Amino acid sequence: MSLEFKHIPVMSEDIDKILAPYKSGIYIDCTFGGGSFTKKILSEKNTRVISIDRDDFVESFSKEIKKNYRNRFEFIIDKFSNLENILKERNLQNKPVAIIFDLGLSSFQIDNPERGFSYRQDGLLKMTMGKNNISAHDIVNKLNQKDLRNIFSLFGEDKDSGLIAKLIVQKRQDKEISSTQELAEIILRAKRYKNSKYNKVDSCAKIFQAIRMIVNQELSELYKGLISAIKNLSIHGKIVVITFHSLEDKIVKKIFDIFSNKTKGTSRYLPESNKNENFNILEIKDRKPIIVSKKEINNNNRSRSAKLRSAIKIQDHSFEFKRSYLNLEKYFQIEEICVNK
Repeated sequence: MSLEFKHIPVMSEDIDKILAPYKSGIYIDCTFGGGSFTKKILSEKNTRVISIDRDDFVESFSKEIKKNYRNRFEFIIDKFSNLENILKERNLQNKPVAIIFDLGLSSFQIDNPERGFSYRQDGLLKMTMGKNNISAHDIVNKLNQKDLRNIFSLFGEDKDSGLIAKLIVQKRQDKEISSTQELAEIILRAKRYKNSKYNKVDSCAKIFQAIRMIVNQELSELYKGLISAIKNLSIHGKIVVITFHSLEDKIVKKIFDIFSNKTKGTSRYLPESNKNENFNILEIKDRKPIIVSKKEINNNNRSRSAKLRSAIKIQDHSFEFKRSYLNLEKYFQIEEICVNK
């Protein structure tokens, strides 16, 4: 079955407007998914696309594109945090003219109960996108109550984080929590604490998303991927990022602001020793993100939280950038703690 029937690309018209007119050269699609953006770029003359995806499920579908664009398309199973190594290994003569990140889950990931992403379907607790060290089962059954509360509070922004963490720990004393429906029921039990008739299944969404972000190290992946993209993009090249979570958008905004020398509200991120470093590498035409249209939301409700930011590279020079400049260390540290436990 073609992925075109299982995944609706988000904000494709907006991305098309940003990339047009399409230059000759190499494009990097860091989140291949259903391949929609890749196919659009390849439909333009004199373009070459290197597509990356950590999910080996989509490899078979990349072969369909390879048949039509044998000499202009390459698919790589890897994390986009390894972008710099991927480019070095290929020893490209020219740097990419555009690098695209679409951070949303594909519909074929969400709708497959065997992947364990959805609270609406019963399946094993997995939530792995590929090349993972841990699964949702590990998070739910091995982390202590404090760590679970921190994940749900900081990544899920759920007001009942403490109670949900407590109920999870209590439940697993009897037996392991192994299915998405078991976890969803625990979340609903916490929500019913003050209202016994509460039954809004969608209230599970934030907790499931928070666990998924930890399992896949999504914030660290984004940080590493963006910094590599800035280093390796050509002059006048474009970076395009679609986010679906406030923390993702915050990382993109802060990185773009710092590298465009937007001093207002940005200089406080940098230590005194680095405030004179030349980060004037990007140009941002609009600091406000593009949000998804009502028309697109009506056609695809899953797109409702999407935000798009883009930047153009105007200078190319070496720089030293530390993760701590983003002032989001507590989030990155939670990711690290949970993976290493």
